[in-house]
Amino acid sequence: MGVLLAAAESPAVFLGPLQILAGGAGSGLFAIDGRVRQPGSGVRRPRGFLPGDLVPDAARIGVPGLPAALAAAAVLLGRLTLRRAARPAVAWARARHPERAPLLEALALRGALALVDDAIAAELTAVVGRASGGLLTREDLESVRPAVVRCTERGLGPSGVLMPPWLDHASQDGSCTHIVAAGDARGLMAIACYEVKTEGLPLPGLGVVAPLYAAPVMRGKTRVAPGTARPAAAPIALQVRRSHMDAALGLAAATDAEQVLRELLVSLDDASSPGEALRGVPSGVPVGVVRAQGGPRVIASA
Repeated sequence: MGVLLAAAESPAVFLGPLQILAGGAGSGLFAIDGRVRQPGSGVRRPRGFLPGDLVPDAARIGVPGLPAALAAAAVLLGRLTLRRAARPAVAWARARHPERAPLLEALALRGALALVDDAIAAELTAVVGRASGGLLTREDLESVRPAVVRCTERGLGPSGVLMPPWLDHASQDGSCTHIVAAGDARGLMAIACYEVKTEGLPLPGLGVVAPLYAAPVMRGKTRVAPGTARPAAAPIALQVRRSHMDAALGLAAATDAEQVLRELLVSLDDASSPGEALRGVPSGVPVGVVRAQGGPRVIASA
């Protein structure tokens, strides 16, 4: 619900990435990779740009993974339908940003297929399709699916920490990353991160801004394969102890957020309380911890 409200308020959220970790009784542990995908499915490789060419923003717009990731989360968590979860966001958009309301209404009604809606797909392909110098195709919109990775506590090792399995050693810039986390009395926990980029291509017909994630095709260089997930920071983690969700942790708005989170996880094991561990977080970095002990609660530091 928090991500949907963010998409209703900010024009840069809906067409960006979404990454989710969740787990608890009856749901198991899973990670959802809703990062933006490289476009260009079903079309021949374009000739490509030369190093000195002015590359249009349309060539840097990818395939949004957020709608499909939200739909997958609604099914896997099984607590709330997407239509019901989207009601506050739709109401917010109608009252404050009516230009975005139809997009959120389509998501509530059609889930992952929202982007295939004729009016939405036509606007997207017109602004960032081949005719405008982009790569996005209708086939891209029809085929985008989030990667859902099922995890086991045994596979987490002695630390019991789950981070997004697709992370690599090269940390991504987390300065535009926002975090949403929640837990309930039944032991279910979820944490998600999305991005609010400051640069992008406006799509006035949809009331959103398409952030720049795709790699333009450059002449003489290997093309990034269509469907490839584009890099995005994911400074989020879940901690599991004795088959119970113990904590959800995330850092936001920091260039090195992923590295700082790794250090926080190490200090959390040795600290007498989450508050003590948070003292090691650099000043000005927003950090959230949702813990299950004694009922869900949020500890934040900025």
